[in-house]
Amino acid sequence: MKTVIVGYTQDTGGQDALALARSIAAHGGTTLVVCVVAPESWGPSSLGVDQDYNRFVDEHATALLDSARAILRDAPNVRYERIAAKSATVGLTQAAEREAADLIVLGSASGNAVGRLLLGDVTDELLHMSSRPVAVAPQGFASTAPPTRVTIGFSGTEGASSTVLHALGLAGALTVPLRIASFAVRDRLAFPSRFGPELEFAILERWTAQAQAALDAVRAQIAVTGYPVETAIGVGANWEEALAAVDWLEGELMLLGSSRLGALQRVFLGSNAAKMVRASRVPVIIVPRT
Repeated sequence: MKTVIVGYTQDTGGQDALALARSIAAHGGTTLVVCVVAPESWGPSSLGVDQDYNRFVDEHATALLDSARAILRDAPNVRYERIAAKSATVGLTQAAEREAADLIVLGSASGNAVGRLLLGDVTDELLHMSSRPVAVAPQGFASTAPPTRVTIGFSGTEGASSTVLHALGLAGALTVPLRIASFAVRDRLAFPSRFGPELEFAILERWTAQAQAALDAVRAQIAVTGYPVETAIGVGANWEEALAAVDWLEGELMLLGSSRLGALQRVFLGSNAAKMVRASRVPVIIVPRT
């Protein structure tokens, strides 16, 4: 991983984003580009209001970048940039394309519970516009230790194959193990109560067997590379329980594939992926499927 873009804001989400980016870059060799997006300057006016406004914007952006420098302190390979754009989404997207960034890192929206992820307006817009993977840090994320494992949420579909390859590349770049996991919510598999719990159990057992077979097939394909791969299955009454049904290491990253948007190849979350993001207690990376 060569370049990571960090969208920095003056709130806890901005601090969380810096911590996650520094963690991802801790293995060395990665350049962090900390970006503060400021409104584009107003054109000249006869009242001189534009000069006052532009001066305010400059001072605010400078203060934000100084704040980011104070947080990262002596972190190596960091650049700090002010970007003028009509919106934060546009500015970060353009910066990521210009830098050929491997990843865009953001924090959760404010007001979320500590340890949980909540996508704010900028993050949501970026997920619809970006052709680059987007990482979101949970509220209160503070670890700067290197990542310990990459877990991919695997749907078992043909479209997920490119996401598996991306996860393998990410795990290799971070020199951590890869885990492929499938998750399901029981109430989506359940039949009306008149059929009894036996039928629900039988359906769940069949799904588990099919999911394990799909996981084993993918692991066998990756095994030829010699890379260490684990598998796991998590089932629960809701997505929080399903994700909690498997172990999570401190420093783990979860990777999810986006839904298809045809030739646009943009990041867009499907309904299950969006629910998994909200249920996750670890940072999540969403990648566009090609």
